[in-house]
Formats: sequence, C-alpha cells, structure tokens
Amino acid sequence: MKNILNKGISLKTVSPLQLQESMLVETEEGFLVVDKNLKVVAVNSAYRKFHNLFNSFDIVPGKDLNESDFSSFPESFYCILNNVLAGETENSLLQVEYMGDNVLSFAISVVRVNEEGRNLDGACVMVHKKEIQSSMTKSNQDTEFFKLLVDTSTSVYLLADAALVFTYASNAVEVILGISPQEMLGKNAIELVHPDDREEVRDWLIEVRMHPGKLVTHEYRVKNKQGEYLWIENNARNMLNNSNIKAIVMNFRNIQAKKVADHALVRTEQRLSLLLNNTEESFIILNSRLRIVTYNKAAQDRSPFFYNTELQSGLSVLDLIKEEEVSDYIDLFEEVFKGREIEKESTFVDPLAIAHIYSHTFRPLFDHQNDIFGVFITSTEITERKKLTEAVAVNSERLKTAQKIARLGYFEYDVTSKTIFCSEEFYEILELTDTLQNWWELSAIEQIVHPDDMDVLKSEIEKSLLFGNDFNLEFRLVIKDRNEKVINAIGGSEKNDAGQIVKFRVTLQDITDSKMAILALQTLESKFKSLFEHSIDGVILSNQPGLIISANPAVCTLLDYSHDEITSLSACELLDIHSPAFSKMMEIRKIENGAFMGEIHLKHKSGHYIPVEITSITMTDGNGNPYLSTIIRDITEKKKIEKEQNALTEELLKNNQDLQQFSFITSHNLRAPVANLLSLLSLYNKQNPADEFNGLLIEKFEEATLQLNQTLNDLVNILVIKSNNNIERETISFSDIFTDVKRTIDNLLKQKNGTIEVDFLKVDEIQYNRIHLESIFLNMISNAIRYSSPDRQLEIKIRSYRTENWVVVDFSDNGLGMDLKRYGDRLFGLYQRFHNNKEGKGLGLYMTRSQVTAMGGKIEVESEPGKGTSFKIYFKS
Repeated sequence: MKNILNKGISLKTVSPLQLQESMLVETEEGFLVVDKNLKVVAVNSAYRKFHNLFNSFDIVPGKDLNESDFSSFPESFYCILNNVLAGETENSLLQVEYMGDNVLSFAISVVRVNEEGRNLDGACVMVHKKEIQSSMTKSNQDTEFFKLLVDTSTSVYLLADAALVFTYASNAVEVILGISPQEMLGKNAIELVHPDDREEVRDWLIEVRMHPGKLVTHEYRVKNKQGEYLWIENNARNMLNNSNIKAIVMNFRNIQAKKVADHALVRTEQRLSLLLNNTEESFIILNSRLRIVTYNKAAQDRSPFFYNTELQSGLSVLDLIKEEEVSDYIDLFEEVFKGREIEKESTFVDPLAIAHIYSHTFRPLFDHQNDIFGVFITSTEITERKKLTEAVAVNSERLKTAQKIARLGYFEYDVTSKTIFCSEEFYEILELTDTLQNWWELSAIEQIVHPDDMDVLKSEIEKSLLFGNDFNLEFRLVIKDRNEKVINAIGGSEKNDAGQIVKFRVTLQDITDSKMAILALQTLESKFKSLFEHSIDGVILSNQPGLIISANPAVCTLLDYSHDEITSLSACELLDIHSPAFSKMMEIRKIENGAFMGEIHLKHKSGHYIPVEITSITMTDGNGNPYLSTIIRDITEKKKIEKEQNALTEELLKNNQDLQQFSFITSHNLRAPVANLLSLLSLYNKQNPADEFNGLLIEKFEEATLQLNQTLNDLVNILVIKSNNNIERETISFSDIFTDVKRTIDNLLKQKNGTIEVDFLKVDEIQYNRIHLESIFLNMISNAIRYSSPDRQLEIKIRSYRTENWVVVDFSDNGLGMDLKRYGDRLFGLYQRFHNNKEGKGLGLYMTRSQVTAMGGKIEVESEPGKGTSFKIYFKS
C-alpha cells in the first residue's frame, strides 16, 4: 500500500472496495472515501484514529461532512479535497504533523474516485503514518532550532499557565502589538481582548482546557500599545499535562489586513451576488470540460425554456441540450475555445403563450497565462429590443414613404464638422443632379431661386445661422423651359449648452400643386357664387339642425320671401310634413345619407303649396361641418302638361284596345270553339225541342260557350301584353311585391304546410312595371305550390342578386320537378301542361315569359324530376 501512495495512483481503474481490502491488510494505513457531496461512503479504523487526534466527534459511513468538520486540520487539507472533488486535479499529496506526548507525522494522499458500476463519483483520502518520536528526544534534538525559529518568526509564541497568565512571549509580540515580551509576562489572556469578543474567547479557552493536546484556532481582536484593536488568528494547544511543557501553548499572527480584505471581499461578493441574482440577465459558467461550475437565479428560473432539465453544478451542458442541437453546440464551443465570442438567438413560449426572444453570448474565460479555462454564457431577453428595432425599421420606411408622398425634402448642416446631409427628396424638389458635399456648393441653388425671392431667403438663413432664429417662408424656383415651382421652407438652428450654434436644419416641401389648387378653388368659388346668384333654379343651403343659412334669388322669387325672411326659417317650415311625399323623402335620406331626388311640394308665403322637383345632397364646408345643398325647380307647368298627356294616353289606349278586340275575335284561336258550337247546333232537333238529346246538346253547348269565353279572355290578356310597347316603369321593392303576393296565396301555402324563405339584401329595388312584377311573382309562387311533392314538406326559396347588366331573381322549390329533356322545348308554350293530375290551363309560364320578354328580360330554368325546379328571371338593370 505504501508503494501505491508513493506513486500517487489514479483510482479510475481501482474500485473503493478493492482499495478498502488492500488497506485492511496493512492496519497502519487509514482511508476515507466520500462522494462529491462529502457524504462518507467508507472508512477504516486507522483513519478514525488519525481523525480523533484532531477532532472530538467520530466519523462513520453515511455521515454528511462539511467544511467546519475539517477546521482542526491545516487549511490546505480541505482545499485539496475540494479541488479533487471539483475535478480540478486528479490527486494531491500533503504532510500533517501532530504534536502530543509523541510527535506524529502523516503522509496524506487525496485521489479522485469514479466508479460507474457503483454510481460513485467522489474522492479517497489515504493516510500513512511516517514516523514516531518521543517529545523529549525531539525536544533535545531541536531545542536550538526551535528557539531560533521562535525568536525570528513573524508569528507570536506565548505560554500561559493554568490560570491563563502569560509566562513567556516571543519577540514578535513587540512587532505586532508594540508591547515588549517583558510587559506581556503576568498579563491574563483575556486582558487585551476586545470587549465584544471576550465571551467568545472565554468559550474558546474553555474548549482548549477541556481537550488537552487538541489544536484549537480562533480569530478575535486584541488591543495594541496605542489602544487600537487589530485582528489576530490564535492557535492554542493544551500542553499542561505534558511534563516537559506544563503550559498552554499559543501562537498568533496579525490578520488585520486579511480581515479587511476578507470583509471587502465578502461585501463585494454580497453585492455581486445581489446584482447577479436580481438581474434579468442570466449567466452560466462552464469549465474546460463544459461542466457547469455556477449559475445565477435568472438562469435557474429560465432553464426549463432553454434546456431539457434543471441546471445543476457538475453537469455537462451538452447533456441538457436537445439531441438534435448537440452537434451545432459542439461546433459553437470549438469556436469559443479558439478565442471567439459567439452570439446565438433562441425563442420560447412561456405558460401564458407569450413568445420571448433571447440573445445568448458565449465568451471564452482566460486565466493569468491567457489560456482558456472555461466559457461564460450570458442570456439576455431582447424581445422588446427586437420589437423596437422592427418598429424603428418600419417607422423609418414609413417616414421615407411619407416624405416621398408629401414631397418633403430635408437638409442638415453640421457647423462643427462642416458637413451637410441632403435627403433624396431634397434633390428631387430642387431638381439638382449633382450631390452636394460642402456648404459653398449651395450657391448652385441661387441660380434657380426667383430673383424677387432671393434676398428674403438669404436674410432668413443668415439670421438663423447667426442668432438661431427659426423661419417659415415660401419662395419660387425658376426651372428652365417650365413653369415656376412654389417651395415652402421651414428651418432653424440647434444650439449646444454653451449657446453656440452647432446645426442648421431646413425642410422643403413642393407646394406648387396646393397653390394651384387654392387658386382653382378660389376661381371655382367665384364661379359658384355667380352661378348661385344667377341660376334659374332655386338653391337652399341648410345646416345639420335644418336651419336655412342661405338661399339664392330664384327661390326667394318662387316662394315670395326676402333673403332675410327665408333665412330666418327652418327647412321643415317650407315642407308639408304630413304628406306621404315628405315621409318618403325622409326615409330615402336616412338610407342615402341625406341625398334625395324627387318631387315634393313647398309652401308659398301666401300659404298654398307649389309642386317642385328637388335634388339634395349632404356636403361639408371648409371646417368639415356638414350642410345640405338643395336645388329646387318649379314643375307647375310640367305637372299640368303631364296631366294632359296622361288623359290623352288613356284615351288612345282605350281606342287601341277597342280596335284590337276585333282582331282577337277573328284570330285563329276562335275557330275551334266556334266550329264546336256550329257542330252542336247542327245536331239540335229543331222539330222536337223536347228531345232528350237536345238537353244533352244544350249542356255541351254551354260548356263550349264557357270554353270560348275563357279562350277569348286568355287571348285578350296575351295580346295586351304583346301589344303594349310603352309599359310604365317605376321603382319597385321586391320585398313589397312579395308581401302583397304572399297575402294572396297565404291560404294555399298553409294548405300545403309550406314555407317561403326570401333574401333581397343584395338587390331589393328595380325599375319595372308593378302589375307585371306582381304577376311574375304570383305565377312563380303559385306554380311552386301547385306542383309541390306529396313526399316532403314544401320549401320555396326566393333570392335576388346582381350579375353584369342583369338583376336576377331566383325562384327555387323542392317540388315534383320536370324532365327538361322531354318537355324543355314546349315549356313556355301556350296551353302546355306536364302534370295531368294537377289543375291548370298551361297559360302561366307563357304569360310570365311574355311579360318578362316584353320588358327586355329573359328566363332560365333548371329542373329534375323528383327534386324540384329553379326559375331564374333576368331583369334589365
């Protein structure tokens, strides 16, 4: 085993059990095995004897040790053990001596233990007792040596009797405390101790008295000859039972500077810890093997977002990274260990579904020899910075776009550096092709400024550069072979804290178009005023509450009011607010945002009403206030002429109908009924009127007569439609027509337990003949009800929409349907029927198509037996 210690072996291939068996062969060899958390894994009796020389507690397997448990050993002992556990060194040797009745010397070896089979990662402490000498022999041999050592040492050596009175003091006491060795003799060990430390020192001295031979160390403050207190570290061993010494042996050293430094270090560490653990920025320190050495609270809190598991000192950072990212991180760390600083971004989403962007910086750590011994990783959230950067970029782009749209140029002159900056729009506005580099090059602008504006422009610029004045002026540019341009210039200077002008800035805007627009507006206003005053049509302007704010002479003459009289009225005072026309106008204005075109009556000053045609529209004035402009035209004569025309038209139509009636009777459609009647008449027994067969003929004659009458009526309706080339049109609402028709067929619909779904949102109004439209709706809905399927509840859907130049109304049902391949060419024929078990004359579809085509429309049909039918009626829009 001694050979093993001398070689300083690595325990990577030797298990703790094997080591224990080897040590047990030589009982003088002690060993202690601990894991990385200082928990005792194994210990033998030889190590316990060594341990008990310095400590009062026993050490057994399973005990958790800490730094204070090694305080009785030399400081280097714990430091070496900690370095081995941290992986900074594989093994280390030191020597420890024990001064008792006998002088004992121990060789100690601390080596790393890493056994995967037992999942053990720790260290082994092996102790070898080198030599034993009697104290007397040692003392005789080394008396002169120790005397010389004590007298020349910078540490103070003291001997105290059982009453803690000093009986010896070395020369160093005068160097440290300013008290001579002779003055120290007879003083009590407590006498020079700081009052605040005396209780702790008493406890320390009691411990020394109670444990003979044990080295006990304590730090406290003592008073020097000048009355100042300084820190000392005092090591005491109770040697009262040693017949050769019979005293308590002490030696202390001045640690005042160390204490001050330690205090400063503690404060610095506290501040650093406070700073690092209360900062949003996280950090992790890795050693050269990429194992975690330390980290702050921020890194611990965010580790679930960056890594697979929680951070823990000693773990390899590569074990925490996702498997698919390991290769990239290895490449990254290789670059860091080449001395490069690497930045990397990552994004994660927190439990509140908020995305966070982090910037990770990987920096190499250098030692005093400039060798890289680790990596310092900092992680900073840059979410807001990213957003701000993106916002700045967007705003910058918007600013450029705004400058282009507003044609706003920018010029800046730095007085200190004598440099200038001009935006692209600046060159475009002034139509300069050469880039300006220096202030004196601005003389090129003088050649294009209008001579009448040059002096004013120069004066304002000079006052701004000399006194810091701001200016806002307009000047003209004279461009060759082109009209003048009008430019608005706003400028000023920036001063430093000393009041000196450091920058001069100007913005230019081409306002030629706005100037021309103002001029055009002024011309337009002049023309409008002339038109307003001299128009033959009346014009009234009213505000939002309806008060008349102006009226032209024409309307004043029409209603017999003066201008002052009519502007004292409200618009409602000129209207018949109880008339249907007024209600209709107000409804349309709500829909059309105040706009209206139609006929109403205005109240004359005398009280009677005058028919007028008005066109009104909502407008805004220069301040954005809305007002209503109404143009009024007297239609008294027009109404009179219309009345006469209507009467004449009605008379002509009546005459035309009378003429066509004859044609109807003589048409081809009357031949069959008439022939039937003649045939029946020829069979009539005139000689015997009471003949029973004559009664049957009379019944048939009656049926034929009724058929003839129905045929005549149908032909009349058809000819009326076909011959009317001037069908009256008006604005009709699909919703209103449907409501009227539904009242007509409501009982039939209820009998079939049917439903009708309508949708006129896309198009609800059309210019059409009301009678025709009602007939179309009635025929379409009646057919859907008449030819409903007995196998399912009747559903009728009617919707309107616009396509190209047509307004389309789609009538769909789930009724019996038709075979269009069989009947399609006869579908709209006169007296055509396709369901023998249903009532009908076969005239409805013929009438509907006649009405639609008479108004320039068309019909399309889609149908399938057993599924239903869809009729699409196209109206000219």
